[in-house]
Amino acid sequence: MEIGPIIRALGRSKTRFVLITIEVALTLAVVVNCVNMMAKMRRDMDRPTGIDEGNIITVVSHPFSPDFKEEAYLDNARKADVELLRSLPGVRAAEAISAIPLSGSGSSSGYKPLGSTAHTLPTGFFYTGQGALDALGVRLIAGRNFVLSDINESESKNVIVTKAFADKLFPDGKALGKQIQGRTPDNPHTIVGILEHMHGSWPGWPFVNHVTLVPGKPGSFNWGVRYLIRTQPGQIDAVFRLIEPEMLKLNNGRNVTAATLADIKADTFDAQLNIITLLGAVIVLLIFVTSLGIVGITSFSVTERTHHIGTRRAVGARKLDILRYFMMENWIVTSAGIAFGVVLTYALNFLLVNFVSGEKMDWRLLAAGILGMWIVGQLAAFFPALRGARISPATATRSV
Repeated sequence: MEIGPIIRALGRSKTRFVLITIEVALTLAVVVNCVNMMAKMRRDMDRPTGIDEGNIITVVSHPFSPDFKEEAYLDNARKADVELLRSLPGVRAAEAISAIPLSGSGSSSGYKPLGSTAHTLPTGFFYTGQGALDALGVRLIAGRNFVLSDINESESKNVIVTKAFADKLFPDGKALGKQIQGRTPDNPHTIVGILEHMHGSWPGWPFVNHVTLVPGKPGSFNWGVRYLIRTQPGQIDAVFRLIEPEMLKLNNGRNVTAATLADIKADTFDAQLNIITLLGAVIVLLIFVTSLGIVGITSFSVTERTHHIGTRRAVGARKLDILRYFMMENWIVTSAGIAFGVVLTYALNFLLVNFVSGEKMDWRLLAAGILGMWIVGQLAAFFPALRGARISPATATRSV
């Protein structure tokens, strides 16, 4: 089939075909970037956290008895709670902690090598006791765990950091035993252990794998005391049922709230799930509207060219020739839109990467989008074109 006559025919109806070209281009750009954003969110949700999420229960003790205002009473209550939780059947480890990982709530700070003039590097940090590593299910790959003497009133602490954070602080890989400071060199901390991998409180944070564990006595009367209970595989439901009554039996001067870490993580990602659903709806709507536009333009072209179709049929054109003509016309218009859309797609992705913390797009995703738009365009044009191909020469001639 000759392309020239089709191009000339399109030139006589520039406006409507230009509009469809722009519509296809915008749809390609928006859809591909939406899918790219959705894929990034899904990867963030599914990436390993280094924590034994499926076997951890979190507990918050909310004290209301005035006795908890006394530091000694609070310390003794915390110790008693940890001993109780560790003694429950099915419990593998338990420890108090200042914030719940993956919860979207916690504390962060910044550190740099002692004496460095560089800017501090951000990290999430948790105050916790000796049993934190077992309670989290994280793996120590260098150095040591906390010991009782680490939990003291000194402002300088022995800390455990993740490998990702250690490598950023000391790119030579020799972080163990080194000292780190905040903005000032006062009260430096010493790195005594390095974790293989762990995520902090905010799963969507760019520095989520920068984590610092600090030995301490977490909790207060105003903010409550948080605990992590790591259960044996398959025992999480049985342990969950025991926690609240046993803790209240031990000390009824507080309220107790328990939740699985998996549920907390799901709640944290609830906003992302809603965004994914919204973006999916936008994609479906855009494709539907673009398809309707192509159907409308092709139908109008068929109606407008009834005489032309009749003439071609009268001189021997087959139904297949008419069908091919309109399908080729649509393919040319769609391809022009795709070509423009490729430029728009990369431009939009550039803006998202540089101004909205987006992710650089994989060219394979764009290739899939191009193929998808060709398929959508051809499917949308097929039935109006088929209707045109079925017009008989006699009917077309009488319609003049």
